[in-house]
Amino acid sequence: MSAPTQNQDNQQKWYTIRAHARPAAAGAVAASSAEILIYGDIGESWYGDTIAAKDFVREIAALDVTEMTVRINSFGGSVADGIAIFNAIKRHPATVTTIVDAVAASIASLIAMAGDEIQMAENALLMIHAPWLDWVSGNANQMRDYAEMLDTYSDAMATSYAVRSGDKAGALALLKDGKDHWYTAAEAEAAQLIDTIVSAVPIAASAHLHATARARYKSFPTQETTAAAILAPVITTKENVTMNQTAPAAQTAAPVIAVTTPADVQAAAAAAANAALAADKIRRADISAAFAKFSNVEGANALMLACQDDQECTVEKANAKLLAHLGKDSTPAAVTRIITMEDSRDKFRAGAAAALMAKAGLGNDDTANGFRSFNLMDLARESLAHLGVSARGMDKMALVAAAFTHTGSDFPLLLQNVANKAMLKGYEEADETFQKWTSKGTLGDFKPGKRVDLNSFPTLSKVQDGAEYTYATVGERGETVQLATYGKLFSITRQTVINDDLDAFSKIPRRMGRAAIRTIGDLVYGILTSNPTMRDNVQLFHANHKNLMTGSGISTLSVDQMRVAMGKQTDGNAVLNIRLAQLLVPLALEGTASVVRDSEYEVGAATKNNTTPNFVRGTFEVISDARLDAASATAWYGTANANITDTVEVSYLDGVETPTLEQKDGWTIDGVEFKVRHDAGVAPLDFRTMQSNPGA
Repeated sequence: MSAPTQNQDNQQKWYTIRAHARPAAAGAVAASSAEILIYGDIGESWYGDTIAAKDFVREIAALDVTEMTVRINSFGGSVADGIAIFNAIKRHPATVTTIVDAVAASIASLIAMAGDEIQMAENALLMIHAPWLDWVSGNANQMRDYAEMLDTYSDAMATSYAVRSGDKAGALALLKDGKDHWYTAAEAEAAQLIDTIVSAVPIAASAHLHATARARYKSFPTQETTAAAILAPVITTKENVTMNQTAPAAQTAAPVIAVTTPADVQAAAAAAANAALAADKIRRADISAAFAKFSNVEGANALMLACQDDQECTVEKANAKLLAHLGKDSTPAAVTRIITMEDSRDKFRAGAAAALMAKAGLGNDDTANGFRSFNLMDLARESLAHLGVSARGMDKMALVAAAFTHTGSDFPLLLQNVANKAMLKGYEEADETFQKWTSKGTLGDFKPGKRVDLNSFPTLSKVQDGAEYTYATVGERGETVQLATYGKLFSITRQTVINDDLDAFSKIPRRMGRAAIRTIGDLVYGILTSNPTMRDNVQLFHANHKNLMTGSGISTLSVDQMRVAMGKQTDGNAVLNIRLAQLLVPLALEGTASVVRDSEYEVGAATKNNTTPNFVRGTFEVISDARLDAASATAWYGTANANITDTVEVSYLDGVETPTLEQKDGWTIDGVEFKVRHDAGVAPLDFRTMQSNPGA
């Protein structure tokens, strides 16, 4: 058994990995397994995205095991970290069993969906709700951007839940109605969110953690309506794993005491009471801080004392009561007074992010932004100042190093935000054409998968009076699809920051984004030019497939011949009547193809003054791509409508089309390293929907 993973401050992390090896019998291969315990908040902080998941992802990838058990007892945490953890578990080739030991709430419930087998203790709880931001500020447009970002997260998460339930629309509804949806084990099984209900391990309940849960989620079921053991234990047996669960306000772990004697039980009860008192002390201090700037307002001090004495009054409720008190005598006016509760660090984060976006050409330049004149060194110094770290006496290299590596520093996250936005902008603005004639698919892991032949069921069989219906054969020609990972590293040195070279954080990631989607385009057009072998051991374009035309140039006649050949494709005795939708041509033939599409009269006729109508006019779309020129300046192709029939499918891990940007402190360089990763796979699904003409 390995010891729990430790961080730099020698504090226990929120996950533990144990690898096991089982001795093999004579003549057998030794099996190996691993147990992963996610007992705490996902990521290093409840409040906002972190890069802590990189350690988890790296350690998971390094496990050379065939079986993996992931035990979960978590109220949630960082959405970005949670999605990265979900994908890391999905990518691993081992057979994975996820077990909800006590609570899997928020993003922790999504991690539970990563298992090939999902189990849940009979007295455990699972909760699904919409992703949220703990702090936001800005104008209306910025708020809409935040909302769109959360919607994007919801859509990606819904895909992952739907892998289990098969109902993406239903999963998306749970992520967008603004409610917390709590499931008992029986309810989760009925909703097809889990596979199996397992017996609970008897544990004692924690009053402190029940209060923590109620503080974090007001919707948390009461002790009267749920089994006491659904909460993570403050009191546990020595054989059980210690849980490091943190409250969002206190950010301190509840004490853990092994139960061996009645005296231990009394000690545990006392420890729980002390923890509750400590949490209440912090609650009172936070309420006092919220009221501090309004101490001169009549009645504010009395309201503060009342809020502090009311143990059910959270900091959020106290803020709401303060706002109501401040506005009770207000009357409508031409100018509306808005009172915000954000502190100086919140303002710095929002202002610095907006200023960097504007400088990088990724946002609007707000002249009222107090950080618009700050260079990168200024922002590094300001990040340290908000942590209470003085940069006085530091040289430039030391200052930048501290801003990058100091725990809690906003500086690396600000730069990562710029780089991520730039990467996505490059991905979106790339001039690619493959999306016009391919379909999109979703895969939940990296294992080879099968696609059902959607061109099956060509006709229905006649059913005689009183006779039985017969079964159709589905997917005889189904092709294999499989994901792969494509990526690249790049680094930003401290000298870049000192030189205030913001282009390094915007132009390089932007080009990486373009490279990511260009990679997909290369794979798609490589299908046409490499002519791969299909599942029937015949090349995609082959005379046996009746989709390889006699070489000729693009003309009315040759296009019509291609149209007829595609339409006459069969499935057994049934004629499929597939329609030609696009011509895929090299740039060298784009003009000719456009003339054939748009000309009023037949193109390619023997007589120059031909008046025969062009009978293929306006019946297809012309799509040109220079990758085809590189392979052949004369070959051209025809494809059917990918929305109706199978052509080439581009599959993405859990439906996430955009690449992922990850960041870590540099080890071999003085600076930070970035990794762009894209999980995708490309495969031809049916030869009957595509035609090839090698050209004249």
